Amino acid sequence: MKQKYSLKSTILFTIVASVMIAGSSGCVQFKPAALYEGVAYDPPAPPPTSIGKVVEPVIFSDDHQDVWGLNENLACQQARVTKLVTYSGDEALEITWNRGAEGCDWAGIGIGWDRYAGKDLSPIMDLAAVQFYVRTITGKMFALPMVLTLEDYSGGMGFSYTANQYFERSAIDEEWQKVVVPLSSFEIEKENLDPTNIKQLQIELQQSGNVYLDDIRLVNYEKQPLMVWMEEEKLPDPIALPIVVFDDAFTNNNGWGLITNECQQISTTSAQRSEGSTSLHVKWNNGSENCSPIAFGVSWNKWHPVDITPILPNAFIEFDLKTDANMEASKLSMQVGFEDYDRAKSFVTLQTTYAISGTYSSQWSRIRIPLSQLPANIDFKRIKHLLFNLDGSGEVYIDNIRLVK
Repeated sequence: MKQKYSLKSTILFTIVASVMIAGSSGCVQFKPAALYEGVAYDPPAPPPTSIGKVVEPVIFSDDHQDVWGLNENLACQQARVTKLVTYSGDEALEITWNRGAEGCDWAGIGIGWDRYAGKDLSPIMDLAAVQFYVRTITGKMFALPMVLTLEDYSGGMGFSYTANQYFERSAIDEEWQKVVVPLSSFEIEKENLDPTNIKQLQIELQQSGNVYLDDIRLVNYEKQPLMVWMEEEKLPDPIALPIVVFDDAFTNNNGWGLITNECQQISTTSAQRSEGSTSLHVKWNNGSENCSPIAFGVSWNKWHPVDITPILPNAFIEFDLKTDANMEASKLSMQVGFEDYDRAKSFVTLQTTYAISGTYSSQWSRIRIPLSQLPANIDFKRIKHLLFNLDGSGEVYIDNIRLVK
């Protein structure tokens, strides 16, 4: 009769046989042997269920004790706490700024929330976002030129731009809206930010603007997956002349500086126009103590850098200009040019020689400024936007801004 063995018995016999050692006396000894030797790894910690279990989530609400930069550097900015206009609670931040002001190296505010305690954001860098509510004081802004900066206690920094993709609507206007900037969008390697020891959040102000800010906090954030059919937008050739920069509106709505305050009134109007239905009404006076050089501008390539070196020798900035009837042409103080992505600017001062008719007045005049006359003190391969800089005081209408051969 054949003897049957189970698989279990066979394996056990094999293991036992492999460790038997016969002694000289014929006895059998067994040597302990481990079937598997390895390193035990702890499973990864589950993500936090609440931001409040990791860090204080409220950055600014109704307590400005941790805010610095209020009522400082008046040449660049005016920042204060207001109780008159709030999104929620009793306090909001009111900020007006102009980085074009002379000597303005930096503008912004900082918030060392939770009484400047060191904050470990490392568990939530992929799970949270900085959320705040914003509206303009007056007018509309098609971009929000702010850089959010996290700083640690060793001086390391991480940056994120408040791009339009984080807006609730397409433009910032006089109605409150939510802006959500993911922590994962912060560039932390370039300036060696240590997310385990955060000191403060800085809000660096670029270009110019006027806003109320309120209810700044950390919130849960889950990145939305990209739809498979979405493709990167293919923009037109940014140097294929002619390029329309403003006709009835700024191209792609990527203009800035349309602000009304005690220093300037810059807006679109249908009261006067060279062609189409609207023009720019530009009225300014920076002679007041709190007014600085005033500017407005537009990116015609959706804020992507533009290399204009191929068109520098033979292209012009062209626009139609109409002055106030009481204004002498010789007293119009306006500069036109470009700014690069290192914030360097290249201007020419507007003169009647740039008018095709030889003058400009209360009748529409066509202005043509050769790009070849711009000072070569900027990086023409990395142009950010076309810029109008306004000194002194004046009132004009501008229409049909273009780049032409």
